[in-house]
Amino acid sequence: MNATHVHELHLADGQRVSRQRRDTGARLSHALLSYLVLLIALVTLVPYEFAVPDQLTPSLVVDPLGIAGMAALFVPYGFLSRRARTGRVGGHVMVIALTAALLAASLEVAQLFERASHASPWHILAATAGAAAGAVTCARVHAGQRTAAGALQAMLLQLPLMALTYLLLPLLWISAAVAEDAPSRLLLTISAALAGASLLGSIARAVRPHTPDRPWWSVPLIATVWGALGMAPALLVDWRYGVVGIGLVTALASWRGRWNAPPFVERRYEAPSLLAAAPFLLVYIVGAGLWPGNVFRSYPLVTLGMPVADTGLLLVLPIVEMGITATVLGYVTAEFHGRIGASLREIGPRILLQVAVVVLMLECARSVFGFEGASVLRAGLSLGTAAFGAALYHLQRSHIVVVARRFNGAG
Repeated sequence: MNATHVHELHLADGQRVSRQRRDTGARLSHALLSYLVLLIALVTLVPYEFAVPDQLTPSLVVDPLGIAGMAALFVPYGFLSRRARTGRVGGHVMVIALTAALLAASLEVAQLFERASHASPWHILAATAGAAAGAVTCARVHAGQRTAAGALQAMLLQLPLMALTYLLLPLLWISAAVAEDAPSRLLLTISAALAGASLLGSIARAVRPHTPDRPWWSVPLIATVWGALGMAPALLVDWRYGVVGIGLVTALASWRGRWNAPPFVERRYEAPSLLAAAPFLLVYIVGAGLWPGNVFRSYPLVTLGMPVADTGLLLVLPIVEMGITATVLGYVTAEFHGRIGASLREIGPRILLQVAVVVLMLECARSVFGFEGASVLRAGLSLGTAAFGAALYHLQRSHIVVVARRFNGAG
């Protein structure tokens, strides 16, 4: 692909590009897809109170919000599934829809054994439709890669900062699940969503010279769609918080990505973009560790394994939430170190050390303020998911370097 009439899109300093034997995009999408499937299962099966029912009867009640939420969960699944497949673009939408239906059906069967959940065939249809919509969107985005404009559009969706907005979606979903019995905790969900909105606005500002024909409504539209996908589970908890969150996401992204916004001073805009989003993410990370603080504890409380309570496995939710948060934290930390262009093997120990400091500080705070106390299991799981997040960033970086070489006519 040759696009010499477009200025080169800078990615990072000190990058060394080598020929890739495998499709870096497919490899990255497979990693993200595996992670996403696990998180969809965790979010769908909340609160994990399984028991053998007297009758295995699905519910035929039509729940519009629940159906919309299920469809929203599977749109990223369809998008990533399509990208992970090699071959002719757009040729496997029906297969992707079928796999989504099988996954959704498995989850609905599992929910027959959930005390607080109801299996519904409408959820299977919603998941199928959502996955098909995601697959069609991916096919259309990549269909025009033979033109310079189409190639640029496809590449912008694969920037490392854009991938971070994808990772924030599961964080928003699990945060909404944790707020099931405390809707006011959705304020933390909104804070995490604003971090994604800030990133979307920063990306729009940074690529403005490369997208001179961009319509004024494109950034608000993208932000609204992203906010709706992320806040869909929050709408099920309290629709007022969900609507306010979507509105704030659209407003912040539109403001940061406005046409008259000052350009970035540095050529590499990832660091200032992350710094602008960091306050929102920091509020969420600290808040998630301390809220709910239903019981003030004046002495340390540490759990070695899985915390238990009368509500069964409901206290596993803080562990899942912190694991997903640590994935985002590991990715962000690796992104901050992206300037030096070091490999994961070289920079990995430093990233894990920095994440470990944050995790240990949060666990110490939980031992005093947290309802369930500190957890050694949660700390260990967090470090593992942080390593996964850092690995995802390096996969993303390798992929976008290959795509950028093709776009800039270097290969």
